[in-house]
Formats: sequence, structure tokens, C-alpha cells
Amino acid sequence: MKRIKNVVLFFNSKRRKAITYAAAIERRLRAAGARVQKVCVNDAACELKSADAAVAVGGDGTVLYAARHVIGRGLPVLGINAGGLGFLSGIEQKEFLKSVDAFLAGKFFKIKRSLLSVSVLRGGKPVFGPLPALNDCVMRNPEARAFQLKASFGGRFLSDYFGDGLIVSTPSGSTAYSLAASGPIVMPDLEVFLLSPICPHTLTHRPIVLSASEELQVEVQAGRYAPQVLSLSIDGQENFGLEPGDTVLVRRHPRSFEMLAPASFSYFDILRRKLSWGER
Repeated sequence: MKRIKNVVLFFNSKRRKAITYAAAIERRLRAAGARVQKVCVNDAACELKSADAAVAVGGDGTVLYAARHVIGRGLPVLGINAGGLGFLSGIEQKEFLKSVDAFLAGKFFKIKRSLLSVSVLRGGKPVFGPLPALNDCVMRNPEARAFQLKASFGGRFLSDYFGDGLIVSTPSGSTAYSLAASGPIVMPDLEVFLLSPICPHTLTHRPIVLSASEELQVEVQAGRYAPQVLSLSIDGQENFGLEPGDTVLVRRHPRSFEMLAPASFSYFDILRRKLSWGER
């Protein structure tokens, strides 16, 4: 990786820790000779200048925000956790401050994460997307009422789902909403989709892992008792209202999201620390 001279610094202004961390990181980067553009994820507008890499300071939501804005530019992102669990973080703040010279020298390595490409057809015509998703796309009813979806994979009928919703996630998103819905944890470098029903109205439905080589189609069915008010959420950041007859198409995105991490990074170490594996 070439030397990094220009850095975009994303930060969450609603977290006091993120503000403090971002200020210290900005000072250290500038002292090392880098040019820094700060972007607050809570601002409505986001105009990025030319850069070599990005640093996201906050929780996983900050990394997801950064991903939406850098995927088209091919910028790698280093996540620094200043939030909760921080599964998308590559390094802690104290360690980064000690490793800034190595970071700017291009000695951090890139980890490629696969993305979903999500779109919606209405009457056979596209009405939404395609948009990239780093973690997941979620179909649910904000009124807490069960509804029915018909899923097909690779042109073959998969199953009807009746419940509170459906999560389609990437391996990166396997430790997010999908995990809360009893989905499996999946190695980030695998090319798969995870399909996890949310509170299914049957004991027989379980999460399933699908190859990312084919297209997943999810059709919204008419309500059993009343019109349904459904929503499609992309990484919890973009939302779209769904109607009966709409079809959500999920494919593997042609691009990958590149994350940065030091040579000492271990995904298993992240799982052990964040999920307290092995503790008694």
C-alpha cells in the first residue's frame, strides 16, 4: 500500500468519547505530516475531497456511514471504536496513536469485505436502488404485526416466511442484527448471504446460509387481515417503504469494501474480546 498523505476523518459528534478521540487522532495525524478532512456523520451533507484513506471514529454505525460514502471512491477505511461493541473496528484508539507512522507509511493491510447490492421492483420496474449494504438489509413492519414474504433463490422457490421480518446480511453483518436473531457468526472473507427470519410464526424456520453467486428475491405478500406498512432498511441508514407485490432483489455487489488493520489484527481476537468467549 502506498504512503498515505490525505486522510478523511469521520466522527460521531453525538458521542463524547468519539469527539475526544477524533481530536487526539487529528492532532497526531497532522503532527506526522498528514492532511486531514473532518466529516461529522450527523451532518446532512457530506462532500469528500480527494484522499488516500479514511478513519472512522465512533461505533459500527460510523463505519457504516463512512462505507456508504467511500465505496464508489475505493477508499480503504480504518475503524477506531468509540462506541459499544465495535465489531467493524480494526484497532483501538491508544494503539492507533502509537501506530500512526506505520499507518501513514502504508504498512497497515487491507481486508476486503463483500457487500450486498439491494434494489426494489414494483410492477416489474425498479423503484429503489441498487444500493450497497455492508451489514444487512432488513424487511420489517414498524407496527409490530406479523406479515408474509415469499423468498426465491437463483430462480427457485425457497420458502414462505410469516413473522416480524427478515434479515439478509453479509458475513460482516453476521455479528449485527442477524446475530440477535440467532443467526450464525460467519468468517468475513466468505462469499455468502445469511437469511435470518425475525421472530418467525413457526418453530421450524431457522437461519440459512446461501451462496452469494446467485440472486435472492423476496416478494412482499398481501396482508392477511389489513394493509401492511412495511419498510426496507439498508444498514440502518437508508429506508424505503414497501408495498404488497414489491420484490426486493439482493445480489453480491460488484465492489468490495476495504478495511484497514495493523499486522497484529485477528478476527478471532475481536470475537473473543467483544463476546467474552471463554470467560467464566
